[in-house]
Amino acid sequence: MKQSFTQEDLVAYVYGEATGEQVRATEAALAADPALVTELTRLVEAQANLPKVRFSPRRRIIEKILNYARTEPAPQLCY
Repeated sequence: MKQSFTQEDLVAYVYGEATGEQVRATEAALAADPALVTELTRLVEAQANLPKVRFSPRRRIIEKILNYARTEPAPQLCY
């Protein structure tokens, strides 16, 4: 039976989001299909060229959130 792999399958493999069974199937297919290796190589290169994203809010935003939290009344718990 020939297994077909989508680009989404390869992306999941590259990002470590594939299940163990998917990893084994992907690696077996890679061993048997040079075209799939080429596609995987292209995806890995594209991933390496993506800009590194840093999530760090501006200090002003942090201060606004903290000020809001300080001025809001504590929630009332219902038992």
